[in-house]
Amino acid sequence: ALARPGAAAGGAIVALGLGVLVVLGMSLVERRVTAQLEKELPANAPSAFLIDIQPDQWQGVERLLRQQGGQGVESVPVVMARLAAIDGVRTEDLAEPDDRGDGGEPDGEEGRNGGRNSGNGEGRRGGGRRWALTREQRLTYMAELPKDNKIVAGSLWSDPAHAEVSLEKDFAGDIGAHLGSTLTFNIQGVPLDLRVTSLRTVNWGTFGINFFLVVEPGVLESAPQQRLAVARLPRGGEQRVQDLLAASYPNVTFLRIREILEKVLKVLRRISLGIRFLGGFTVVAGIAILAGAVSAGSARRGREVALLKTLGMTRRGVAATFAVEYALIGLVAGAIGTIGGGALAWGVVTRGFQLPWALDPWILALALAASVLLTVAAGLAASVRALERRPIEVLRAE
Repeated sequence: ALARPGAAAGGAIVALGLGVLVVLGMSLVERRVTAQLEKELPANAPSAFLIDIQPDQWQGVERLLRQQGGQGVESVPVVMARLAAIDGVRTEDLAEPDDRGDGGEPDGEEGRNGGRNSGNGEGRRGGGRRWALTREQRLTYMAELPKDNKIVAGSLWSDPAHAEVSLEKDFAGDIGAHLGSTLTFNIQGVPLDLRVTSLRTVNWGTFGINFFLVVEPGVLESAPQQRLAVARLPRGGEQRVQDLLAASYPNVTFLRIREILEKVLKVLRRISLGIRFLGGFTVVAGIAILAGAVSAGSARRGREVALLKTLGMTRRGVAATFAVEYALIGLVAGAIGTIGGGALAWGVVTRGFQLPWALDPWILALALAASVLLTVAAGLAASVRALERRPIEVLRAE
């Protein structure tokens, strides 16, 4: 029956399926991204980051933060440098034009395709190897690594004959470095050679202070530097801290991370709601196409009803037959939209945002069931007139 002339099942299935695809796909993406953002901001995560702190200002800044109820106050030195060479080969020669990828520009200020940013703004890279090699690097030095760092190759500060550096594993792959490589940095005109003695992974989701490059103590202490700090402030007290910092230390930049993430979540939800609203129009269009096709073929439907009633079917039986037909249309359209929407969401989440995928089967089942119910309701509503006609009226007209 779905393939009979004048059924218009094809158009209804395409329009309804596309609508389900858009609505379901955006719903899955929005749910996964917001859930990941909420999950990755632990309760004890820093709520504020402070950058551009001069070394002689840190004691006063720390005292101010603690007086205002700040907890988890931490600070590390930051030295700005340029990577000049790897194993004696200049970065200009390593960063060939073919390595530009998308043109050599990063996808974000410091992030790659939605990758997580760390406390010092050092997120995952974007824009290809050229950008990783030529960007301005941030170095720090510490005797022990933070708890969210794990050594996966080599050992920390194990070569007394050379100045050592520990690299984040993925960053090392981006610049083509490995254990034993010598990295030459330019720190305001002063060259510095560092030997790679360890590779590590970093859990960027903790929002702690983390770096791609960590240098052993005793190497960078005399270099020009500034400090980076994090703190967990009482909710609602960030504005007062920012005002006090602006009055006493106007050069210090204060970033309210929790507030930024909450605004990002709100914007994501609004964008998703708008797109789902537009996708809903496509669903309505599919239902309208089906209802229009049924209404336009009311005469043919009337003859079908008359024939079936003449052969002994009741009105309820004819309605059940039509309901099965419309349910099949909704089932096919819903299956197409559900599979397509799931595949679209999986691609956007895993490839675009680089987040782990988690399937919500009940949402897929709900989308499929809603497609069937809406299609049956629309089809039966458009068939009411044909179902009410008596067989004798149709036979006399014939």
